[in-house]
Amino acid sequence: MIGAIKFLPARTFAAVAFAVSGFVGLIAWGEYSSWRSQVAGIEAGLVQTAKALVQHADDTVMARFPLAALITRIEQERDVVDMPAKITQVMKRQVDTTPWLDALAVIDADGKMVATSSSIDASGMNFSDREYFVFHQSSDMQEPVLGRPLKNKLNGQWILPVTQRISNPDGSFGGVALAAFILTELTSFFQGFSLGSEGSFLLVRRDGVVLARAPFLQTQLGSSISNYDLFTDHLRQRHSGSYHYVSPIDGLQRIGGFSQSERSGLVGLAAVSQSEALATWMKGARIRWIACLILVAITGFLVWRWRRQVMLRRASEALLVAREAEFRLLAEGSADLIQRFNGHGIREYLSPSVREIFGVDAETMLGTHILENLHEDDHGAVTEVMARLREGSTRENMIVRRKRADGKQIWLETTLNRLPGGTGGTDIRIVAVTRDVTRQKSLQEELDVLANTDELTQLANRRSFNIHFEDMVLQAARQHAPLSLLMIDADHFKLFNDTYGHASGDDCLRAVANVVRGSIRRSKDLAARYGGEELAVLLPDTNGAGALKAAENIRQRVAGLQLPHEKNLPWGHVTISIGTATFYPAAGAELTTAELFERADYALYRAKNNGRNQVAAGGDEAARPTVRPEIKSV
Repeated sequence: MIGAIKFLPARTFAAVAFAVSGFVGLIAWGEYSSWRSQVAGIEAGLVQTAKALVQHADDTVMARFPLAALITRIEQERDVVDMPAKITQVMKRQVDTTPWLDALAVIDADGKMVATSSSIDASGMNFSDREYFVFHQSSDMQEPVLGRPLKNKLNGQWILPVTQRISNPDGSFGGVALAAFILTELTSFFQGFSLGSEGSFLLVRRDGVVLARAPFLQTQLGSSISNYDLFTDHLRQRHSGSYHYVSPIDGLQRIGGFSQSERSGLVGLAAVSQSEALATWMKGARIRWIACLILVAITGFLVWRWRRQVMLRRASEALLVAREAEFRLLAEGSADLIQRFNGHGIREYLSPSVREIFGVDAETMLGTHILENLHEDDHGAVTEVMARLREGSTRENMIVRRKRADGKQIWLETTLNRLPGGTGGTDIRIVAVTRDVTRQKSLQEELDVLANTDELTQLANRRSFNIHFEDMVLQAARQHAPLSLLMIDADHFKLFNDTYGHASGDDCLRAVANVVRGSIRRSKDLAARYGGEELAVLLPDTNGAGALKAAENIRQRVAGLQLPHEKNLPWGHVTISIGTATFYPAAGAELTTAELFERADYALYRAKNNGRNQVAAGGDEAARPTVRPEIKSV
């Protein structure tokens, strides 16, 4: 009864603190929920706006009907004497019925305008320096192409050029058909959406080239934002969504909604200033926060005064409080395991939860040492923790592995607190609170596997490859054992994608990756996707002959799949080329990962240059050029 009376003030203080904390927590949670709801509404609206922008752009800029009709008429009237005049009439009728078109034009193979819907005289002008002209002159592509924004040479107006190659009957370059989209039509459509005075809109080509922006900013037109996180992060994960960012143009914190067209690849971004969008909410929130702070401050002051009086009355009971604190640390009802050790690391007390965590009774563990049944790799870390506690540290944390009574290994997270008193050294007492974190460790290991695995091929990714590459070179040098590297590349893979589509290209890479995975049997070998269609294999304790044998086995097995590839001549099916290189540390040579990679990469180049579908080994390094010739995937 006396003990209950003594503890009453502390319990009352805890109840008051809990009540205040709960009150503040409820207010904070309510404010956070309100803020998240407000932000979610803004984000959803921005995503819908971005989708509308992209849909509008697809329906206007990427509409192929004007150019398709024009190309058809040119082919029909090619041999007619007054063909330019007839084509001009066709183009004028088309422009008159299409308000978003500034002009249609036909440019011959020399860059001269032979027909245009514009009334402005274009004689004497040459358009062979235009980016779209140079592109079509060197490309056989027959589809319409959306170019960078530019100023119309005839009237100085900003336009978006949509162009298509005109081919002569023999297939040679015959000129360019041009549809000039009025850029202000897009910005006018953008401004039909209300995003506030600091809002912005952006229309971007799939390669990151800016096509239009509102508010209009000339310096941004035609520039590339492919290195912005919109392209490097968000668009790689999903075609539409929202994200928060700091604008590189005006430095404002913005909320952006984006959408990418599955038809044209165009990307639309609608963004608002975060401060402007949340201004009304913030105004109301400030009033609520100030009232809450005043209330908490008053309550805190009263509790502090009351607590101070209690502490003054109980100053003489300091020793009793310390003993009671120790007792509370050893609370029998805790789900965590509570232990007490002496300075030598010998257990003096264990709570009943030891049965659930260790699988034994507390009496069995009394008198045992802290290192007993711990994984031997963790002995050093535990010994250091105990040494720091003996030297004066009051609190230490550690995560170790221990074997249960049933033989199962578990992970334990332990917090060790040095109790007051004692003269130091081994004359101390330590209370340890331990919990089983095996499940959390398993989840972490699963996350680590995901972070180091290529999603498409299920091989190691480039990050994991680079880490293991460095470690294997160092290990090979220490053990004086050879290390071989295979660089594998699918032959004519770009033509495969162009012929069968990227989905089939992904299936092809998975099939090749499965062959590579099935061809390496040892657990210490590593197969990784290095980039694109290029794979890499690390073979520790493997000499040059072994590397060539492994590479030839992989090459033959891939060829044996007989995956159709009609453009991969003369075979007609999927083949691969492989370059190998081997590091022999026993010979006294020092080699970096970059140098070993260069040898294998150069050997791959020789294999492809010598006809593909073969294996080449890194040979005489003196014969290798100082700059590797460019390898183009074809």
